[in-house]
Amino acid sequence: MTIDREQSTVTEGEDACSACRARGWPWPPQCRPGSACLFAQNPWGVHRFFRYNPLLGTRCATAEWPQTVRRAAAARAHPYFAPELLHDPDRHVRRQAIKRAAREHIAPLREDSDPGVRAAVARKLLGHDLIIMMDDPEVAIRRIVASRVTAYMLPLMLSDTDHHVRRVLARRIDASWLTILAEDPVADVRAIVAGRLQWAAQASRLE
Repeated sequence: MTIDREQSTVTEGEDACSACRARGWPWPPQCRPGSACLFAQNPWGVHRFFRYNPLLGTRCATAEWPQTVRRAAAARAHPYFAPELLHDPDRHVRRQAIKRAAREHIAPLREDSDPGVRAAVARKLLGHDLIIMMDDPEVAIRRIVASRVTAYMLPLMLSDTDHHVRRVLARRIDASWLTILAEDPVADVRAIVAGRLQWAAQASRLE
């Protein structure tokens, strides 16, 4: 087997690894042809390579590497380089970068075209940084936002059409807003509101 490492293609031949440029690196990687290899045809082989060589994630997350390599490398790249990866054209690389980047760097991705990227952002941001995501077109993202935004901002989501979002509101919103949710068309939401109002009434009698 011979491997054209620059083009990341694999062909049959006798010398499987002689053309691999990784062999010339100052710190040769631990690898196995095909099963733990930068250029394995199976993506799991690439991921396995970085499991054995986590420090090489930073080196291989840059633009000159194939998409499969960048995806696996991004999960191991040093957080210092995460801001660069946030602009990668591949959505999977951006998702990995969000996990490793500081919060102040990921705010611009709140309006990313990929819902998975926006969801990753919502899971990491907190408080007022999530305000512009309250109206996200994806229900799943609004559910994340409702559970992480600061409680005093929750009234801005009272008109949300998704009952799962309103259920979160019923649990988290200040008690002064519960009367609005008490007439919700969904029984689960009304039950949560009723439970909170009953608890508040009992607490006030004990004071």
